Amino acid sequence: MRFLPLLLTLAMTLGLSACGEAEPSVSTSQPSQSVVSNQQEADGSNILIAYFSVPENISTDGVDAVSGASIVVDNDEVLGSTEYVAQVIQQTIGGDLFRIESVEPYPLDHKPLVDQAAEERDNQVRPELTSHVDHFEQYEVILLGYPIWWGDMPMPVYSFLEEYDFGAKVIIPFITHGGSGAAGTIDTISQLQPGALIRDNTLVLSRGDVAGSAETVSDWALGLDLVSDSGLPGTGDGNTVLTATVDPHSQQVFYLWEEGNVPAVTEYTVNNGNYSDDPDFRPYVTSLPVPDGTEIKGAVLICAGGAFQYRSDQFEGTPVAEALSQLGYHYRLRPYTQEEEALDLARAVRFVRAHAEEYGIDEKDIAVMGFSAGGILAGEMLRNFDGTVSPAVLAPDYIPDELDAVSADAAADGMIYAFYGRLSVGTTDVESLREAELPPTFYCYGTRDPFYDQFLANADAAEAAGVTVERLQLDGMPHGFGDQGGWIDSYDLFLNDIFQNN
Repeated sequence: MRFLPLLLTLAMTLGLSACGEAEPSVSTSQPSQSVVSNQQEADGSNILIAYFSVPENISTDGVDAVSGASIVVDNDEVLGSTEYVAQVIQQTIGGDLFRIESVEPYPLDHKPLVDQAAEERDNQVRPELTSHVDHFEQYEVILLGYPIWWGDMPMPVYSFLEEYDFGAKVIIPFITHGGSGAAGTIDTISQLQPGALIRDNTLVLSRGDVAGSAETVSDWALGLDLVSDSGLPGTGDGNTVLTATVDPHSQQVFYLWEEGNVPAVTEYTVNNGNYSDDPDFRPYVTSLPVPDGTEIKGAVLICAGGAFQYRSDQFEGTPVAEALSQLGYHYRLRPYTQEEEALDLARAVRFVRAHAEEYGIDEKDIAVMGFSAGGILAGEMLRNFDGTVSPAVLAPDYIPDELDAVSADAAADGMIYAFYGRLSVGTTDVESLREAELPPTFYCYGTRDPFYDQFLANADAAEAAGVTVERLQLDGMPHGFGDQGGWIDSYDLFLNDIFQNN
């Protein structure tokens, strides 16, 4: 049996590697010194390709840097090997390029470069960088490229990682090396940015293979599935949840609100570069059909995370929806408020309940769930905007329609590294949780999550308020693990028990 999944798309603002050799060999790759701009003009992409790369001189100290593949000569241009890989990635999937470059330039001769890299590593130097990423908050995915120097990341990469709050962003490394592989640097990145999701799809290239790696790099980049091809709702009649003709056997996409009648208190007219969505964005819901011949257990509405700045659909919403065959939606992001976003989820629940018969489910068997900020959003809806609470309570100019008379109650909630409360602050107010009459709640979190203690405290408070709570702790997992960790089977059992006893 499967669940009917629904995805909500709301507008949220939500040392150099010695490798066993007697003389350490520089696995460097840094961009050409003739680079005109450290960062290409932003095109609204949610992908940032940040890289550190130092191209050595062609021949120094008896070391042939070409045969060592610390550089790549491409169309008569001398590139650092990591720079070359970064450019292939961008040519394949797009994104914004950013060169991590220190104010003090590195020597391009082999021996001085090796010595400086070792000294910086031994003294844990944090070199000052020449430039900084504009509108860092707009990026959901950071592709981070660097060579391995003395079994570690170059120190400017530390400077870059420590400069920004990555929050729940996804970090995907691509690494060049002289024989040491990733050299434990993936764990280092996770320690520096414990809230970020480090996927298990790192690209690791031996420096001797870089020059002929274009096809390998391109295939890897495409395999990340970062370029979404999901369509928007159609135009004309029937493209909203109010006017929809439901086909449970096909994937469908519908806007949540009628054009010109979206409940909002936020005035948003111009995107100054700080927001993921433009002012004309309309939240919508995507239904994923259950395979033919499979009995449907119920429906689950999924809210991807993203700190209310973006929606992490590729790593949280879509793969979990496919695993559960559920419904998800795309909700409003910043600058909209948590309350406005909660109304989007309530609208999606009402839509599913209104069409329960067509979807082949009992109208009581509807659950909500969310990752990080998406879970907070689900909690906001359950605490303040479920039942038949009208959107007009928040936005008096909103004109109610027939869907608003349908209950937005949910039979269960899934808090996947999330809690009842607000962004970064879980509530421990037992009385407010009791008054909300919350449904059974499934908590799943990792022990390396920076919010670990808050998850425990929030779950304790929910239990004290009389909420049925189930917890799944994933030892050693960080924040943002998405569909990883094997938790989906446990959540499936939790929902199955709730729906069977509804």
